[in-house]
Amino acid sequence: MRNLIVIFVLFGAMLAQAQVVDDIYGDQVDLTIVTPAQQDKASKKAQKEHQKQMKQRIDSLGHAKAAAALERGYWVIVADRINVGYTGYTVSGLNGNTNFVFQQAQEGMVQFAFNDGRPSMNGLGGMTLEGKINGVKMRTDKKGNIIYSYSIMSTDINAQVTVTVFAGTDYAEALVQPTFSGPRMTLSGRLVPYIRPRH
Repeated sequence: MRNLIVIFVLFGAMLAQAQVVDDIYGDQVDLTIVTPAQQDKASKKAQKEHQKQMKQRIDSLGHAKAAAALERGYWVIVADRINVGYTGYTVSGLNGNTNFVFQQAQEGMVQFAFNDGRPSMNGLGGMTLEGKINGVKMRTDKKGNIIYSYSIMSTDINAQVTVTVFAGTDYAEALVQPTFSGPRMTLSGRLVPYIRPRH
């Protein structure tokens, strides 16, 4: 009888231990653990090449849009950098809302504003030149750069403007040279289609 009691006690202990083990490890669940595959050199190179091709396509599209905008005569260069004079004094990080070159058919404007508190023609530390555009010429050089030139005549100053849109991109430089006096300057930034809102 004692042996039978001992057997029952041992059997009960085994069942209790099995229950604890079952509680710890949970139900039977099939999981699939996925570890990220390490990119080999070939796939990294392919990814870089793909990104390069995508950038070239985007830049090429931007260049085509810039060319079409110049042909229509409705465009703006939103300047992020200005180079002043022959010494190469450069101002970067400019506000594109107040530093630009644009054409609207036969009307044109060149504006720069350094916002440095100095007395100026436009009250923003710079100049605003607005007037009629004449003598527009457009060509593409051997490197694929678009060269677009014209003269602008206003009541304050006359200037010759030469715009260069670099091959395969919409990034451009506008060289502004006053006809009689004053420093030359180059405004740099993206050239994009633009139609000035009518007020």
